[in-house]
Amino acid sequence: MSTYLVPVDFSKTADHAAKYAARLSWAMNDAKIILLNAYYVSEYESILPTPDLIVTTDDHIADEIIRRRDALTRLKEKLLEINPNADIELSLTRETILRSIIDRVNEEPIDLIIIGSNGKKAKEESDIGSNAIKVSKASPVPVLVVPPKADYQSIRKVILACDFKKVKEVIPMHALKNILSKHAIELLVLNINSGNPVDSDEAHFLHDMLKDFNPQYHYAEHPDMIKGIVKFAKAEEAQLLIALPKKYSFFENLLHQSVSQKLTIKSHVPVLLLKD
Repeated sequence: MSTYLVPVDFSKTADHAAKYAARLSWAMNDAKIILLNAYYVSEYESILPTPDLIVTTDDHIADEIIRRRDALTRLKEKLLEINPNADIELSLTRETILRSIIDRVNEEPIDLIIIGSNGKKAKEESDIGSNAIKVSKASPVPVLVVPPKADYQSIRKVILACDFKKVKEVIPMHALKNILSKHAIELLVLNINSGNPVDSDEAHFLHDMLKDFNPQYHYAEHPDMIKGIVKFAKAEEAQLLIALPKKYSFFENLLHQSVSQKLTIKSHVPVLLLKD
C-alpha cells in the first residue's frame, strides 16, 4: 500500500491537491490518503488580542477545532466521490504545519507528500502553498507539488531535469527507482547545464545509473534554464517533471518562478522533488 500525506488548509489550492491525490489513489488501486490539518495557537494568541481585538479563548479554540473537523469530513466526502474505495484518514493536530508533517512522517511510512502550489494570482490564498519550499526542504520523503490547474493524467512520460556534470552528487537513486518502478513510463533526461560540455566519464556514469529505465537524453538549448525546462515539458506533453538540483536555490526558482509564472502555461505538469 502507498500512503499519501496531504496537508490541507481548506483553500482552493489545498483542496485541488487533495483531489489530485484521490485520483492518484484510484489509479494506484491500493493507496491510503491522510488529510492533515494543523491548528496551532501560540501562547501569545491566548493572551494578546488580534488586530480585530479578539482574544483566542479556550471556547474559541474548541469551536475552531469542531469547525475544522467538519471541514475535513466534508473534504473527505468530496474525495470519496472521486474514489469511492479510497482509504482516507483525517488528522487534526495542534502543532505548526511543518512540525505536524515531520512528526507524521516519523510515525509511519509515508511514500509521498502531495501539496498544492499557489498560482501567480493567488499568492495569499494558501499558507501551505506559499510554503511548499519549506516543506520540501524539511521533508525526508518525496514531495509532489501540484500546480493550480493540474488535472490528474496517467503518468506515461516523465522528465528528469538534472545537471549531467553533478549526477554523482544530486541523483537520489533509491527514491528515483521507487517512484519510476511503479509506473510503465517513458523517461526523458534533460541536461539543464548544456552550456558546459559533458565529458565521456560523466556521460557514461549517468547512462550506467539510469540504464534500467532506458531513458532518452536531451539538452536544454534555452538561455534561461527554467524557461527551457518548461518549454521542453510543454513540447513533450509530459505528465510529471522531476527536479534534481544540487542546491535548494534551484528548487525555489523552479517552484516560485516556474509554477507561479511559467508552469501556468502548461499547468498540468506537477513537479516532484526527490530526496534520499
